[in-house]
Amino acid sequence: MRRLPIFFLLDVSESMVGDNLRQLQVGLERLVKSLRTDPHALETVHLSVLAFAGKTRTLAPLTELAMFYPPRLPIGAGTCLGVALEHLMDELNRNLIKTTPQQKGDWRPVVYLMTDGKPTDDPSGAIERWRREFANRVTLVAIAIGKHASLTTLEQLTDNVLQLDASTDEEFRRFVDWVTQSVVAQSRSLSANAVSLAKLDEGILTKIGLDKSATVVDEDFVVLTGRCQNTKLPYLIKYERLSKMVNSLAFNLRLDNYHLAGVHALEQDYFEMSDNRVMTRTVNTDELVGAPGCPHCGNRIGFALCSCGQIMCIAGEGSAVCPSCSKTCNFNYDPNGEGFDVTRGRG
Repeated sequence: MRRLPIFFLLDVSESMVGDNLRQLQVGLERLVKSLRTDPHALETVHLSVLAFAGKTRTLAPLTELAMFYPPRLPIGAGTCLGVALEHLMDELNRNLIKTTPQQKGDWRPVVYLMTDGKPTDDPSGAIERWRREFANRVTLVAIAIGKHASLTTLEQLTDNVLQLDASTDEEFRRFVDWVTQSVVAQSRSLSANAVSLAKLDEGILTKIGLDKSATVVDEDFVVLTGRCQNTKLPYLIKYERLSKMVNSLAFNLRLDNYHLAGVHALEQDYFEMSDNRVMTRTVNTDELVGAPGCPHCGNRIGFALCSCGQIMCIAGEGSAVCPSCSKTCNFNYDPNGEGFDVTRGRG
């Protein structure tokens, strides 16, 4: 039986932490469960999951649907789309069965690329390779999650660019159902050149045309990485930008601050998925509103800065050992202290 290869290339960068990553994990499980109820999909569909942040990893190699189990999605720093595309293309070259005089190869593969941000590397070389070697023989569906993804970059890869606006679990379930229906449609209309996508749910999905200008918004989030003093495990502190207009007779002024959106416990594999290049971008704490506790050990202060520049959690004033550099620091509360710069995550 000829295979229909379906690849999911998923953004697991820091900006995905929270609801986006949780919904993606649950969505994968729902997708597989639904696909297994369709006999056409069971006969032909093979699934693979690739995750990318600063680095890219194959979480699940190409596996027949009946034997496929959704992997746990990690998280990392950076959104290296160029690295992700190179990894995807290498996977396609390694795993696709080509048609020969002796056998018929795989049906035209389908790739679902999902991202919520902007590349933190230069993807131009990978995009050029994709357009030269794969664009005419692989169907790529690029899905921009939310309003901050770089649509201009995705439009260089494919005509099938969709913007997803799913703020609730129910809306994300509708999106997963759309992907399921599209995969089923692809399995039922197998043709070397056909592109079969289910009818768009216009309440959550918008087709981005080539003539539509894409807005690239910078500085929408601040993501900071901390480490638990007790467990040494990492966590992310996520802030979202909120703007406020100050109007007077003399001037109109827009003030931007970042408000705490959540703190999320991570596992050690966060560093394995992260871009390890030195990050020089900073943000001043005067721009940040709200401070969390530690999601691992419960220390009430999760935003203490060691002299090495790394964020850690502490129980309160006094001495504490930094989990990053192992030095002993002394912390004191100064209500009149000035803001200080901290290194930002790549997002």
